[in-house]
Order: sequence, then structure tokens, then C-alpha cells
Amino acid sequence: MRVPQSLRDIVDGAESLVYVEDLSSKRGLMQSINPLINLTVVVFMIVASLFIFSLPYLLLICIVPIVFAVASRVPFKYLLSRTIWIPAFAALISIPILFITPGQTVAAANLRFFTLAITSSGITKFLVFTIRVWFCVASLTTLVVTMGFEKLLKLLASLRIPAVIVQLFSLTYRYFFVSVHEVQSFLIAKEARTYIHRSTMNYQALKDFGAILAALFIRTYERSERVYWAMKSRGFSIENDHKLELPSFRWFDAVFAASIIVVFSLISLLL
Repeated sequence: MRVPQSLRDIVDGAESLVYVEDLSSKRGLMQSINPLINLTVVVFMIVASLFIFSLPYLLLICIVPIVFAVASRVPFKYLLSRTIWIPAFAALISIPILFITPGQTVAAANLRFFTLAITSSGITKFLVFTIRVWFCVASLTTLVVTMGFEKLLKLLASLRIPAVIVQLFSLTYRYFFVSVHEVQSFLIAKEARTYIHRSTMNYQALKDFGAILAALFIRTYERSERVYWAMKSRGFSIENDHKLELPSFRWFDAVFAASIIVVFSLISLLL
């Protein structure tokens, strides 16, 4: 994972981060299991993780999505690159937990007007929150890349999820790349008018990026109106027309689901 050095690196990184490589055609563990079972198991794992507050057991269950990914022939580097940024942001916003949680002081800094003290309880809560976020993101990422985004939307439609929600997910994912390409065209136009030999990150570049985002929001609103009326004029309606035909359940699906549900239930309720 290369650290972004310019605005173009940030935009290209955002596009590659959101892009979901379809690995559903590979022969692996989760590809061979009923899609409904996969969705049920992953949702149960995420819900169960919310009731686990022990740091060692959270670290233990983090092995599960890694095993699922490896067994489903998802490259570990690919999984790590898709799951590291959201937990990093979660860790950043949870830094105050280190100082506001009462407990035994581990380190303290005397400032001019107040004292900042890091407590052992604060460190534990900080790690629990960050690791739990990574577990949830890794589980969902493994589900999406092994099932495929389109197949996942069809599965949601088959489960009678409101069509407006399914269409919202679909359009948001597809038009994200349109917005990214629009930003890339802005950057090309900017570079063509203000040539700088070293395109490094600096204050002026971030200021220009803010102006680009402001212009992008306006263009996005205008384009969304044009696209919507163009779709309506061609007979578009929010319907669940395409639903996934689920394969029949097998004994292996039942064993897989039962084993995961039992293990996570024991960890979250008894330990």
C-alpha cells in the first residue's frame, strides 16, 4: 500500500478501493455454499461481534474472515488493502476514548492548563472498537467479493428487500465511478493550465481539491437530474425485476451455518 503523494493518487486510490473484483467464478469455500446461507452467516457473525467485549476473543474471531477469504481463494493482500482504511479512520475518531475512560493511568502528559492521561481501560476500549470495526468490514468484504455485487443485489431483491433500497445501492455503486472519472477530468484540466513539475501534496493542492469537490457536487446534482429524466422517459421504474434463483440447500450448507452460529453464540453469550 503506497502512501498517496498527490491528488491524482488519492483519486485513483479511492477508485481502486471501492472497485469490487468479482471472484465469484473461482472455486472456493464461500462460492460453493448457498448465497442465502453466506449472507445469514455473515450477518450473524457481525451481530454476535457486537456482544463480544473481550480483546483476546475479538482477536480470535478475526481469524474467521481471514480463513474464509483464503479458503475462497481471495488474495490476502487484496483483502487487507480493502479492509485497512475504514478501521484506520475508526481508530482516528476513537482516540478520545484513550483519555476520557476512567481507570489506571498508563501514561500522562502535563500541559499548561490541563493534564492528559491515558488509562488501561481506555486502551482496551480503543482496541476493542477498532478490531471490531475491522472484523465487520473484513466479513462484509469477503461476502461481497465472493458473491459478486450484482448477485448480492439480486439476493436482496429475492429476500423482498424494498426495491428502492436495492436500486439505491446499485446506483450509488455505479455512479461513484462516474464521479471519480469526473474528478480525474478536472485534475487533467487543472494540470494542463497550471503545470507543476513536482505534483506533490501541499496546502495549495488540498485547497484546489476542495474547489474541485465543490464543483463536482454541483455537476453531480445537475447530471443526476438529467439521468433521472432520461431514465423516466425510457420507462424506468423502481422494481425488483431481476431476482436470484437460489440453489437448493445441501447438508454441507446446514453444517457450515450451524457450526458458525453455535461457535459465535457460545463466544458472545457464555464467555
